[in-house]
Amino acid sequence: METKLNKILESYPTTVNQTGIIDFDNFDERLSAVDTLVVNTIGVSEDIIEFIPDNEPPLKEEIYCWIWAIRPDLSKDLLNLDINEDFRILLKSYMDNDMSRFWNHMSLAVVGVCSPTTRA
Repeated sequence: METKLNKILESYPTTVNQTGIIDFDNFDERLSAVDTLVVNTIGVSEDIIEFIPDNEPPLKEEIYCWIWAIRPDLSKDLLNLDINEDFRILLKSYMDNDMSRFWNHMSLAVVGVCSPTTRA
């Protein structure tokens, strides 16, 4: 059975009008979250949102984050894919309406990386 997500993965848009974004009121927070996982892969202008991945072809993480940014209604389907733990926590946090859980997770990840006890 082909899902909406499968159809989008086969041929995802590279530009979207802001009116075409699901849950646009929360787009800024999704954009900030995506930017912590795959930096600068989404460009924003006055009316258009653009997918501008760093890699050619784009990494699957870049594609998944792009799709989620414009189609957060597909969060549950994205959870069924092979995704990294940070993105999994992001999706679950968004679905639970608890984005502070994601931000706390990311701040702890940064502290762990920068902690003197983790240096070689």
